[in-house]
Amino acid sequence: MLKNNYTKLPTIHKSIIIFCFGLLFLLLPIYNAQAATSYAPPKGYPMGAATDTTGFAGGQITFNSNDATSLQGQFFAKTFTSSGLSASDPSLFLQNYVHDPSANFSDADFDKVNPPMISENISGKDMIEWYVNKNSFIFSKNAGKTKYLTYYLQNSPSAADINAAGSHSGLGASDVTKRLNEKRNTTSSLSGFPNMKNNGITSFDDTTQNVIDVSDYYANFTSTNYSNSKAKGDTTKYNDAIKIADLNTNKLVKAGDKHVIQLTIDMDTHSKDQGVVFADIDGNVPHFEDATAISVNLVNFNVKTMKMPFLILNYKHFSNDSSGISFNFNNESWMTFNAYPPASDGTSINYKLDGNNKGTLFAGQNSNGSDKPATNLLTENLTPIDTSGKKPDKVKSVFNTSSHIVNNFNTENGKIFIGNPNSSLYGSVLAPSADVDINANPGGILYGSIITGQNIVGNLKVPSDMAYQSIFNASDDFGDDSIQDFLKNPDSVNSTHPTIKSISLPGYTSIDTGSGTTHYIPQVEPYDFHFSLNNITAELPEHTVQTSKKSFDTTINVDTKSTPAKTEKYYLWYSFNNGPWEKYVQDGTTELTSSKLGITGNVADKLAKTYGTKHSKYKYDEVAYTNSATYDKASDPNQVIGYHLFHKNRISYLVTSTTDTDTHSKYNDKTINELLGGASGTTLSASDLAEINPDYTPISYNLHVIGDLLVSYPKIFNFGNFTAGTSATTPKLTATGLLTVDNPFDLKWDLAVGTKDTDNPKNPFFIPDQLGWFEKRQTSPLGDSTITYGNASNLTTIKSKDTIFDLNSSIFGSDTTSIINNNYYSAQIALNLQTNKITHPGNFKDNVTWSITSPKIPVDPSQE
Repeated sequence: MLKNNYTKLPTIHKSIIIFCFGLLFLLLPIYNAQAATSYAPPKGYPMGAATDTTGFAGGQITFNSNDATSLQGQFFAKTFTSSGLSASDPSLFLQNYVHDPSANFSDADFDKVNPPMISENISGKDMIEWYVNKNSFIFSKNAGKTKYLTYYLQNSPSAADINAAGSHSGLGASDVTKRLNEKRNTTSSLSGFPNMKNNGITSFDDTTQNVIDVSDYYANFTSTNYSNSKAKGDTTKYNDAIKIADLNTNKLVKAGDKHVIQLTIDMDTHSKDQGVVFADIDGNVPHFEDATAISVNLVNFNVKTMKMPFLILNYKHFSNDSSGISFNFNNESWMTFNAYPPASDGTSINYKLDGNNKGTLFAGQNSNGSDKPATNLLTENLTPIDTSGKKPDKVKSVFNTSSHIVNNFNTENGKIFIGNPNSSLYGSVLAPSADVDINANPGGILYGSIITGQNIVGNLKVPSDMAYQSIFNASDDFGDDSIQDFLKNPDSVNSTHPTIKSISLPGYTSIDTGSGTTHYIPQVEPYDFHFSLNNITAELPEHTVQTSKKSFDTTINVDTKSTPAKTEKYYLWYSFNNGPWEKYVQDGTTELTSSKLGITGNVADKLAKTYGTKHSKYKYDEVAYTNSATYDKASDPNQVIGYHLFHKNRISYLVTSTTDTDTHSKYNDKTINELLGGASGTTLSASDLAEINPDYTPISYNLHVIGDLLVSYPKIFNFGNFTAGTSATTPKLTATGLLTVDNPFDLKWDLAVGTKDTDNPKNPFFIPDQLGWFEKRQTSPLGDSTITYGNASNLTTIKSKDTIFDLNSSIFGSDTTSIINNNYYSAQIALNLQTNKITHPGNFKDNVTWSITSPKIPVDPSQE
């Protein structure tokens, strides 16, 4: 509450009396926050802020200063430092693409390479000498002109490190400082780089959480629990380009006496989509924990015509050894990646995915004759990739394979060690909570990116072709629609039946099958209401749409399973409040084919009226529920109080093929369409449908049509100043403000205004008949740009020390043709204070309470 100070005029013995009439509503404020939604990397950034980097660390990257001449690619860390011997050899330098012809870059590639090094700090004289070496950061040389790369360095090195580097190199500290600034990137802040800006990174301290978010996102696609020597749950998840992905979670595979992690993927030879597979490699499985090899096999894969599928290998629960290493790819470890072709006519071969059942490595075993020879996909032979305009038409097969693999160590907090020079761990490493130690001697074995929220240490000898062609998604295929659709709806694939992919509502991303997202449609009213709780996003359960507009268009996005040779027809079924299913009719037919089925206008009216006629028990519920909370919210210059009210209904949709013949003995062997369309109306829950066929997954959402009962009133009526003894010239003081009541659900309401401030008998607000309340009710139609009000009429006067006035909706009636009625009330309120009995100087106020009540409103059962 605001107050003005009293000032006395001693020379003329008159007092200035200042009045501030504060109106306070004493209820506990409740503030709601938007429900949290799961993180997904932005489009074009599958590795989040680390996308397209060779090495990315939320902490420190320590380079081996004994061998840095082949260091190419883009690196990011909070700090770059070095280990090894002193860098006294001037031939040791960083990021020289002329020195490494395998880069094969033109000037058009400069922006994708620059800056190659981004850090908050660099430390150590070796690191500084590398940076200032005249042969470092060279992009190209043409006609005797050198084009230099830049590096981003937020903080300058310490004076001690600069002095040490200057002394050791013979340059001197001033020359070292000068050279550091010559190639320094001038971008003003970290958020100036697209990778950072588009992933919400504003400081180096944000990067570790971003790596965690990306790793969690991919890890959540699979989930297994290991008990009683068996793993249950989603050991693999894959899209429609894959027939099946078999991981040996519950069966042993050995090479000699060593255990092997084996993933065998059967490709769909008819699919043109880009494949993607998630595999859950749980260290709680004993033969995974102590495995020394990883074997990946693609069967029915044509290396000349089919795109390499993406593999996300989700490692978890690998325990730390005595050295603190949780994943040790050492001299005993190896990895293979082979492809086995389809038949010569392109049709699938029936390969035995689990091999020969003797627990040995898969070697092309099949039931159509002799074993098929494998194609090793980890060679340096050139293989074609789709032309993207950014990547070459052909790359080494090992690079193409590696760029499609992520080794996601989601739960590991020990060290990840990669150090077998004879066999690499292929693919990028994503380790949010673990340090990564890599030993690339003797030949450079970093086939992919190293991305960690912690630290990287070791020999990162990386030539440029490996740095840019083996990083994840080097081919840019991960953005294909088929993969993006799968990532949004992982449970709607691997089905021969039509399925609902998502539901789209105006202005919002779709409600997706298998994921919950809170969607909110703001209120748009035709009149000026100072503040509405309808404009506050509430904390909502998953798959809930909150809107004050009952009429909005809905689009059902359907995967029809149609092919060029055949158009599949489907039925769309809908139900309200978990009731029986009804078949949707569009343009006179129930047999539908559109992949985007639009339901225009008011779903509640269009579908619910027909539905309610047949199924009154489940009809659209128009009861005004509350979440049991009373709200108050300040919106200068008014205060808003009231109740959050909503109509609550659940709407469900399901599609089935018109030719579905799936039956279940539990339902007397009736087909799904016979059950859903039964004369009496069959109530089948999601679990009932899944029992018939797991492909029958309805998509449902709760529709909250909100209509909050709200009162908006002035926080303060300020009467200004009055000089005692001037009643003849100033017979009254007036304070005004706007009072509105919004009641879209047509409830009965009562607005009571009272006071408890009676401690000052000289307070002019408590002198009988001194204060009058008047109203001028709105007379202009709702929506008019100019609002007009009628004549003033007496609202009430103070009748007692406790009650000021009471405004009841019953006096307005329900005539909706009138501007003022039970649904809406708006008036200019004027308070007139007579001055003839004001004799005492001072500051005077009255704390007034406002309360809105309504007959008992049922509480939403889920909120009690």
